Amino acid sequence: MIKKIVMTVTAAEAGRSIGSVLRTEYGLSRKEISRLKFTQGIFVNDEQKRVSTVLHEADVLTLVFREKEGEVPAYSGYVPVILYEDEDMVIAEKPAGMPCHRSHGHLDDDLGTALQSYYADQLLTVRPVGRLDKDVSGIMVYAKNTAAAARLNRQRQDGILQKTYTAIAQGHFEEGEGTLRFSLHKEAGNFARQTGGAGKECVTEYRTVKNGQELSLLEVRILTGRTHQIRAGFASVSHPLAGDKLYGGSTDRIGRPALHCSKITLCSPFTKKKISVSSDLPEDMRSLFDIEQ
Repeated sequence: MIKKIVMTVTAAEAGRSIGSVLRTEYGLSRKEISRLKFTQGIFVNDEQKRVSTVLHEADVLTLVFREKEGEVPAYSGYVPVILYEDEDMVIAEKPAGMPCHRSHGHLDDDLGTALQSYYADQLLTVRPVGRLDKDVSGIMVYAKNTAAAARLNRQRQDGILQKTYTAIAQGHFEEGEGTLRFSLHKEAGNFARQTGGAGKECVTEYRTVKNGQELSLLEVRILTGRTHQIRAGFASVSHPLAGDKLYGGSTDRIGRPALHCSKITLCSPFTKKKISVSSDLPEDMRSLFDIEQ
């Protein structure tokens, strides 16, 4: 599989080396530049060049990202629901109960494998950008090439890629909105994350959409991305998510954590086009809150 980028050198970029321009103007990492160098993927005016080559105004700089052709898995059990796609990424709906990527015990029933099968004729290797817990539903982003994956993950680190979650938590929230600040760590032999102590900092913002005596519908954003951050955080303030048995939530009305990634905003990795995608609340969560009301 090949990803090709063609750009014309501007007056501001002229007089600098290819490596300098790629790092500062196009945001390529040293690892990406090194990969281009060793796969003979840098061309100026259709001639192969070194990263030390000095550029001139109006030069045509071409980058060719080569990678191994994707494996075509033997998978036909699920047709992915595509919410958005372009040549560099695909945004898909992940059902509750489906892992977002391959893992031990889940080698052919995850959403990544389903997408790999879906794009079999293109021989892509799709790569997840971030993750969702297996029992959490909603929006997942996958890159279609290595260069796109690097840029999308950088958007996560820089806060450009933003996710909004919808959660149903137990109990009544006195405040209409708030921020949870806590530390989170993992203890050996315990799958649930523990709050407090010398863990990683977590910041979770929430807004109450509908407030009930037993259940409350929340809009949630996380400013730090930690495993189980939303689930453990609300449990730590005596508001576990409905259905989240691991953190003390009741499973009387729903058998999985009532958490759904409902919106994502990001930029397409190369065109920089701003993308906003939304996902409707699944039936099990809608029904759950209808029962409470």
